[in-house]
Order: sequence, then structure tokens, then C-alpha cells
Amino acid sequence: MALSLGDRRLGAILLEQGYVNDTDLQKALVRHSEVGGRLADILIDSGQVGEKRIARAIEEALGIPLVNLLVVTPEPQAVAAIRPQTAQAVQAFPFALEGQTLRVALVDPLSSLALEALEDDSGLMIEPCQALREQVLWSIATYYPELGLTAAPPAEGSGSPQDGGRLGRLLIARGLISDAQLQVALDAQQQTGELLGNTLVAQRVITEDGLYEALAEQAGVRYLPSPRDFRPSEDVLGSLLRADALRLSAVPVDESAQGVTVVTSDPRRHEEIEALIGRPVNLILTKPAEVEALVERHYPQRGRLGEQMVQQGSLSRAQLREALQVQARGGKVKPLGEVILELGFAGAEEIDAALQKQNAGGGRLEDTLVQSGKISPEMLARSLAAQLGYEYLDPAQNPPDPQVALMIPEATARRYAVVPMRLQGASLVVAMKDPRNVFALDDLKLITGRDILPAVMAEKDIVRLIERYFGNRDMADLNQKLVKESNERNAKKQDDLDLSAGLDDNAVVRVVDNLIREAALQEASDIHIEPTATSVRVRYRVDGQLREQPELPRGSAQSILARIKIMGNLDIAERRLPQDGRVRFKKGSIDIDLRLSTLPTVYGEKAVMRLLQKAENIPEVEQLGFSEYNFRRYLDVIEKPNGIFLVTGPTGSGKSFTSFSTLKRIARPEKNTTTIEDPIEYEIPGIVQSQVNSAAGMTFARALRAFLRQDPDIIFVGEVRDAETAKIATEAALTGHLVLATLHTNDAPGAITRLEEMGVEHFNIAASVVGVLAQRLVRRVCGECKQPTNADPDVLRRLGLTEEEVRGSQLVRGAGCPRCGGTGYKGRMGIHELMVIDDPLRRAIGAGKTAAEIKDVAQADSGMRTLRQDGIEKALQGLTTLEAVLAVTSN
Repeated sequence: MALSLGDRRLGAILLEQGYVNDTDLQKALVRHSEVGGRLADILIDSGQVGEKRIARAIEEALGIPLVNLLVVTPEPQAVAAIRPQTAQAVQAFPFALEGQTLRVALVDPLSSLALEALEDDSGLMIEPCQALREQVLWSIATYYPELGLTAAPPAEGSGSPQDGGRLGRLLIARGLISDAQLQVALDAQQQTGELLGNTLVAQRVITEDGLYEALAEQAGVRYLPSPRDFRPSEDVLGSLLRADALRLSAVPVDESAQGVTVVTSDPRRHEEIEALIGRPVNLILTKPAEVEALVERHYPQRGRLGEQMVQQGSLSRAQLREALQVQARGGKVKPLGEVILELGFAGAEEIDAALQKQNAGGGRLEDTLVQSGKISPEMLARSLAAQLGYEYLDPAQNPPDPQVALMIPEATARRYAVVPMRLQGASLVVAMKDPRNVFALDDLKLITGRDILPAVMAEKDIVRLIERYFGNRDMADLNQKLVKESNERNAKKQDDLDLSAGLDDNAVVRVVDNLIREAALQEASDIHIEPTATSVRVRYRVDGQLREQPELPRGSAQSILARIKIMGNLDIAERRLPQDGRVRFKKGSIDIDLRLSTLPTVYGEKAVMRLLQKAENIPEVEQLGFSEYNFRRYLDVIEKPNGIFLVTGPTGSGKSFTSFSTLKRIARPEKNTTTIEDPIEYEIPGIVQSQVNSAAGMTFARALRAFLRQDPDIIFVGEVRDAETAKIATEAALTGHLVLATLHTNDAPGAITRLEEMGVEHFNIAASVVGVLAQRLVRRVCGECKQPTNADPDVLRRLGLTEEEVRGSQLVRGAGCPRCGGTGYKGRMGIHELMVIDDPLRRAIGAGKTAAEIKDVAQADSGMRTLRQDGIEKALQGLTTLEAVLAVTSN
């Protein structure tokens, strides 16, 4: 079940503020995907986060205040502004009216649907506040008597089996805690809203077993530390759907004439469980982790068809139980859908609709967090492996056995995103994104004739392995074919044009496709295809360095260039002039955009293709590699309402990535954000993007003038190239707009003098520029093969460091491994020079100081750290090397 936008925001807030960790969040997400509802309710019911703590997190992140309705005297005109039915439906209580603004306390202040309903009902502007659920429900019952609801005034901990009254007295009576310890826990509970027992366990006052023994005594039920010996039948399990079991934290394990025995961790749900099952229920209490283990063991298949049909209303619970009994008697040979159809419980159309809904899926919070950079794909996979108890596989450390990897057809591997890894006895170990996919496990067992042992691997690693084994396996054959045909043409002594004209078109297409696919798998940023006197040279730029690839035969040059031009919609007959184009490449699991440039050379045309990142792959600003010191200052600058923020550096220093990551942070829906770029590299949803077209007269300056008539809040200028653009951008910043722009300078102070050279007056620069970020990309040490090392004395000398200054640091180097291609480096990170314009700098800029003088002021008075200083700090932390820093910084 898809999450609402509000739930996605809540998950991100709790993760950022450290109220939940990755593992706990994944558990809540898995549960939400099956039972629905609010993410907050799932976190609260499972005891992971208290209601007050969630409210405090929202208040801190978004400024939505938490109000206490027990001490608020609601205004009658405010209460009358909302119909009772609407207040009850969205769980909201209006309590104050100021002009045309209605203040409303909501259980879920992040729900856009609730806010829209309140606005439609009242015709007023809604100012959302937060309140605890019991307070909201009590207020609705009290001030809307026509609803006929009853609710006692809520008190701290009321309604909880872990409240400070009965449970506290019971724990004291059993000698488990003292009066002083209870008071400390109650004080903490007042702040967090978490259950008292969970608070005591977190404070290590009592053990979890001790807590649940006391809860069982309080509820008058039996406590069982480990209920894993139960072997419930399918008929017994059918008493509750998997979604019910997850939502209620309960699993039916046995039945008799007296009723159904249910293992649970929450005795408060006794009546609700009994109502769903329709028979008397005998509870056994155990710890939450034990219930989760029972659910995963006895309800292994997520989103089963029968459950989906019950939730849609096309099948009753009793009919589902009968169908499961028939299926069990038949040895589960027939799919459940066929059994339901044969019993006449539902028609084929209803089953198809249920299957479509089951398979349609939806956007999940974990996917959003991965795309935003808050959770890495590897972190998500490790969390899933730890949660389910499966092996986690890293392809760099555990590469697949090549003979085993091709044991399944390509179509099956792509359909289920699986890769066979190795044989373990008679069983086959298979890497999967989600090892709970029973359909995949059944098909793999049928295809291979072996028992399947699932393991967890990050999806992107699985995709790379599939492309590696199925996408490129014919590259050598294709290359040999090109060589053979070229040699045959050479024997006829035809020129290069004729040589390439007769080559197999299909082979050329496949060669070009494989070149692009391999570049994507190696995470290259550019592909260079360059004809020489004897061959076609192919190189990939990986982590900023060009790497040689196998050469292609000389006779294939023209055919390959023609194919690339066709992909980029270029003129294949024009070979005398440079051309630019754009390629959309989608083959198998590879889906990328490329920017294409051709250039005539002495041996023919050279092609360079830049692989563009997808907009969703642009990381959050937290992932840009800022030091903690620079990151705090950077956030303060980009949140300013107006001014110019400049990102500077040479070509290939990551200016565009940083700029668009910044835009992702500040370009909110309530802001009108426009960009002018040359060309548009990343298409960002929700942002108005325009492209320079010099032939049509669409220049940076002309676009900027047009933007100012479009009521903008934020303007992004792809590059400040001339005096006119610089002046208009300055005027826009001075008139209340926030302008982001890139500039080619070597350091941050140099951006000020560059603007002066473009004709912008000193006083306007001082008044408009709020910050300058200079950056470079340095290679990151490979995490798989890094090892401690000593500093090279010559490198220390060139960096101006002494051995005493690096003594005790974490200098490392990469020894070289398959993951990094033997280079010792894997990936790149930014080093930064952030110059925040404060009063001393404004005075220096206004006085027309030189770049060197401005740099001295920035370092002495404004706390600026240079690129080299930031790089050295990261090298001493073991993130990069001193040699890599020296390679990209000058002083």
C-alpha cells in the first residue's frame, strides 16, 4: 500500500533527527505496505516511537506547534466553523479564529487531504496545529454533542496497559523497580509520550522479559518467553489475515472447543481480535520480536491474493477460510485464485482485478529515501537481510560463480531481478532484492531442479550482474566479426569509407549498445571513441580518470560513428563540422541519457558521450561530502530569502550536481523556481526549466529579463558568462529574489573579482552576494581494499605539512581490488571552500580589495577554510589521500 506524502515526510524527519534507525524504519515500512493506515500509528503501536516524540519532531522540523487541548478554551465561532462530521472524519478540532485564519488541532497535521477537507468545509485559511489523539477525540465528543460520542477527559497514560498507575504499582510490588526509578521513568514519559514499560526497558531498569511477565500478570493471561514451538494449521492461521496479524501484533496458533489461542504482544487488542475471529479468544503474551518472528514464519507471503480480495470486499473471511481448506487438501497444487473461482466465491473479473491491484504496487518510503540519498541501497539491503535473517551478499567480496550465473534464462533473471551465485551442496544460493518473493523461489526451483537458498543483495548490484552476464557476453564475438569483415574489405583495397559501408549493420548496432551498457556498468561519466591510424580507441572516464578499453578495428570507425550520429539525430553526411546531440539509451535494465559531441580529426570523427545522471539520482545536500563545519554554514546561506549564491570551479568539478542538489532542497512547492541552462542536463519535476538557444536569440540575459516578469522566487543561472547576465542577476538579487549561478573561477574570492571584471559595481556585489562555494572532486579511497599507510615526505612538503601535523591521523590508501578495478579508488567526493559574505567581507568587497586581500579577510575574520585545507582534513580522516588532494588543488 502506497504511503501518503505526509507519511513520507514524517519518515524522513524521524530518520534525520535520529528518532528511528534504518532497521526500525524498515520494519515499520514493511508493516505499512501490508496493513496501510498512518505510518505514525504503526510506529506508536509497535512501541518504536512515542506519540509525543513524533509531535516534537514535527514541531522541530516544520514549526507546527503542539497544543494541549485540556487547557485550551475553544472559541464558539471556531468550533462552529467546521461541521461535526468533518471534524470526526479527519480527527481535527478547531479552537481559535483570527480574521480569516482558523487554528485547528489535528492528529495528523501532515495530511494534505485533511487540510483540504477543513478548508472546503470552512471556507477559511487553516493554520494547522498538533494535539494528542486522545485529546482531539475528547474535544470532538465534548464540543460536538450532536455526534452522540462519549469520552472521558484524557490523562497521562490513560488507556495503556503500561500506565504509571497499575503497572507501576505492580512492578514496585514485585520488587522490580523502586519508587524513585518509577518517578524518573514517569518524568521521561511526560516528555516522549512513550509507554511506561518501554521507557523502563530503555533506561535498563527492568528487562524486557520482566516487563512482559508483569504485563501478563496485569492482564490475567499466560506469559510465554518463546512461542516458536507452535505449528498452527492453515485453517487456524486463516482466522486472521496477515495484515490483521501485523496490525494487531497477534498470531492464532491453536483452536479447541473453548476457542482460539492467540499469541500477542498487546493485550489491549483482546476485544478487537475476538471480534475479527468471531470466537472466544485465549491470549498468550510474548515479546514483540517473538510475534514478528511468528508472522514471518507462518505468513511468509506478502499481499496474498485471498487477503487482497477480502480487503476489496469481494470475498468474506469465512469463504477465504473454506478456500484455504480446499487448497490444503489438494496439496496446494492449484493457485488460490483458481480454487476461489471453482468454489464460486468470486468471478474471473474480480480475481483479475485483485491480481492487478496486488501487482500494481506503489511508491514506498524506503525507495524515496534511497533516491534522495538518505539511505543507500546497500544499507537498505543489509537492513532487510538482518531483519529477515538471510545472508547479505556484496558482489565485490562474493562474486558469482560464472558457471552457476547462467543456470537460469535471461528473461527469468530480469523478471524477478535475481542472480544465481553459487552451489551450496545440492542447493543453489540466489541473490534477490526481496527473498520473500515466493513466486520467484518456486519458479527458480522448477527451472533449476534444485532447492533455492535466497540471499539479499542491493538491487543496483543485481542489475549490474544481470547486464554483465547477459548483456555483454557476445561482445567478443561481435568484435571478431568486425575484425574479419574489415580484413576482408582491406583485401579488396577499398578506402575507409567503402570499408565501413558494408559492415553488418546489426553487429555495429550491438557493438555500440554494448559500449554504452558497459560504460553504465562501470559508472563512467564519459565515453571517448577516437579513430587512430591503426584502430578505434575506446576510453571510459571513471572517477575522473580515463581508462583504456579493448580497441575496435580501424575499418569499423565510420560505421560506428554513423550509428552514434543516428542515435543522436545528427547529420550523418556532415563530417567536416562539429555536431552536438542528445541520446536516450534504454536496453534491458539500463536507462540513461547521454550528451553527444562529435569532432572532425585527422583520422576521422571522434565522438564523446557524457552519461547524464537521472534527476532522481541527484543526492540530497547531506550526500555532497561537506565537512560538518562547512555543512552548517552552507545550510544557513542557501535558506536566505534573497541574494546571489555562486558555485564556482573548473569544468568537471561537480558544479551542476551541487547546484541541482541545492535546488532540490530549497525549491519547495510554494516557491516559483525557474532555471536557464545550456543545455538542460537534468529534468527536475516541479521546476520550470528553459534552455539557451542562441540561434533564436534566447540568451542567458534575455531569459533572465523574462524571468523577472514571471513572479519568480528562485532563479538558477546555468553559467554567468558575460557582463549583461551578471548585471541582471545582481539586480534580481537586489530586488528580493534568490539567485543561484555557476561561475568559472579557481577559488571563492576569485568570483568577486570576476564579477568586477564583468562590470558589476563593488557596492552592488557587496549588497547582493550572500555566499560563494568553490569546489573540486577528489577520488575517494576504495572501502573494500583500503589500508593504513604513511605519508610520502615529498607530498607533505608540497602540501606544506610536517610529519608532526599528520602523526596520529588515519591516512589510508587503496591496495587495489576487483571492486575498484585495481586503482585503489572508488567514487569521488567534494572538497569545498565556502565563503559566507559577512560584514567584514562586505566592507572589503565594497572597498574594491583584490582577490588575495578578500581571501585573507575571509580566512582571518570569517572562518573560511580553503579547498586544500578541506581536502587535507578529509585525507587525515581516511576518506581520500593526500596525493588526490594535491592533484586538484594549487594552494
